[in-house]
Amino acid sequence: MSTSAFVLPQGFEEHVSPSSFVLAQGPMYKRQREDGSSIIGVRVREQHLNLHGIAHGGFVATVVDNAIGYNVATALSGSIVTAQMNIDYLSCARLGDWIEAEVLITRRGRRMCFAECTLRNGNALMARASCILVPIS
Repeated sequence: MSTSAFVLPQGFEEHVSPSSFVLAQGPMYKRQREDGSSIIGVRVREQHLNLHGIAHGGFVATVVDNAIGYNVATALSGSIVTAQMNIDYLSCARLGDWIEAEVLITRRGRRMCFAECTLRNGNALMARASCILVPIS
């Protein structure tokens, strides 16, 4: 599938991250939900593939971490970093696939925030993750 004929799914707009690391992964997109959270989406490109022709696990983890970090920072109105992330890889994505990360903040404390993320490739659950995030000043 050619990524040059890419049509952005309805409701998505470019997500410009302040992180140069995330920007180096190529364009990511977001769709605002009614509850104020955002779904992060990305088209799998050549640079995201491993030697087996599927999305590299490090890229998948980057999408998940970016989605969780963005949603938690937005909800808390502050800067945060990931202190711990556990991820289960359940299926794969290939060149040209559109994947979406959806985040649920499960608990907020004064010093830590807990969140979960599901990453889907169409109807297939591709990965699920849980994170602990901490605010920084």
